[in-house]
Amino acid sequence: MPVIEILLVSVGVAIDAFAVSTSGSLCKPFLPRRIQALNAALFFGIFQFLMPVAGFFIAHLAMDLVRSIDHYVAFALLAFVGGKMVWEAIKGDDDGDVCDPNARSDFFAVKNLFLPAIATSLDAMAVGAGFAFANRPLWLPAASMGIVTAAISATGVILGSRLRNFIPQKYLTFSGGCAIIIIGAKILITNLFFG
Repeated sequence: MPVIEILLVSVGVAIDAFAVSTSGSLCKPFLPRRIQALNAALFFGIFQFLMPVAGFFIAHLAMDLVRSIDHYVAFALLAFVGGKMVWEAIKGDDDGDVCDPNARSDFFAVKNLFLPAIATSLDAMAVGAGFAFANRPLWLPAASMGIVTAAISATGVILGSRLRNFIPQKYLTFSGGCAIIIIGAKILITNLFFG
């Protein structure tokens, strides 16, 4: 598999993680930005590596099932995360933490990253399954997906945190939540009508 093709696939599956990282970093931070970027890079990168590996190995057993529901699962998870952000932005105030009403948690806290990491890596699982059916090698593309996603996610955190300095947090969080919901809707619509 040519290197340019591997990189294009890697960037393609990383775009959702970048958007979610950027949107999540619009929340009021409780962790230092470096920790946020590191957590995002680790979670999104590791899941983008593991999911194609999982897809590759279960392809022969459950590919039809995975392909038929992955977009619904991704939409549900991202709609939940984005909807929570939108709701908290609407009921919060400009000085409070609109992402966590108890002001104890960060979007990039370990406990909060599992759902977004799973949701944004379901397409990578399908890519891994596609590699199995096409008899293509897995390990280099999977490693590339993980590394590219980690780098892009950390960049998204930094970009979002800079935007936070110029626009009131409540509006950014609302916009970020809407963006996450739109990403989920895009995944659903693309698979239903163009997949």
